[in-house]
Amino acid sequence: MIPNHLNFAYLKRRVSIVTVLNTKGVMTQFKKRGDQLCGPCPVHGGDNPNAFVISLSKNIWHCFTRCNTGGDVIKLVRHLYGKDYRQTADFLSSLADTAATSRSVCSAHYRKKSFTPFTARLPLDASTPWLLKKQINPATASRFETGAYHAKGFLTGCIAVRLHDLTGHPIGYAARQLNPTLAKQYGKWKFPPGLPKNEIFYNFHRIRSANPEAVVVVECPWAVMRLDQLNIPAVALLGIHISSVQFDILKKLPRVVLMLDGDYAGRSATIRIRKALEPYTKVQCITLPPDLDPDDLTDNALLSAIDHFFFNPS
Repeated sequence: MIPNHLNFAYLKRRVSIVTVLNTKGVMTQFKKRGDQLCGPCPVHGGDNPNAFVISLSKNIWHCFTRCNTGGDVIKLVRHLYGKDYRQTADFLSSLADTAATSRSVCSAHYRKKSFTPFTARLPLDASTPWLLKKQINPATASRFETGAYHAKGFLTGCIAVRLHDLTGHPIGYAARQLNPTLAKQYGKWKFPPGLPKNEIFYNFHRIRSANPEAVVVVECPWAVMRLDQLNIPAVALLGIHISSVQFDILKKLPRVVLMLDGDYAGRSATIRIRKALEPYTKVQCITLPPDLDPDDLTDNALLSAIDHFFFNPS
């Protein structure tokens, strides 16, 4: 059996053309006409509003001008980013994981129309080897209420981390799946059913009162913890997509430093978020080596990457 992350038939079902184009930040230029979306071609550029047509029901595209070609989501990624087939599979797999999480959270949110916070404190092992390997010391892990969950239940075998709303009230736990097989099958992340993820900005409640001159934006909570150990204020998107709530917060800050993961999805998201924020605030970007996350770096490497951007605003 072909694994899902290399199965193009599976990836074509799970990832829409719209999701791919969102990584380029171009969907605001498209207009809906029945089952179709029309806009300028993101491959060759230009400003013809009818050049590029997407069929939503068939999940296919066509450029009727300079490119004069079209196809499925696989062909789009290859044309748009110049990737080979293996790189295309890896890129779409990362989007499939994100899309699955987003769909499950959103569908549950609209089904229930309300979310009941889980305020009880779970017994977590802050000294677990996984966190130590991430260079997160037990004191930091305890303060951020993260660790291995050894009891039976929804979070068994995961590294859990406590989530709070923007005012600091606990609302539940997210978890990182450590089993590689389960992570590929169901996704790396677990979130409580109905969690309004788009209304959460991880760690914002801890830094808001300090009124920092600059804030580093990362993808995951553990990168926030690593930066906190270096006395650098940071917040996490909990993914590669920025919600309207997160955007409204960031655009009011004096300076934003984007430090997303070094994979294709992280680099694409950096470009998209930077373009969205630049009209409102000063934005600087730190590009990590391919396939490295901020929490993979040593303290010296983190400081070296951030020092010029964070401590020298010019």
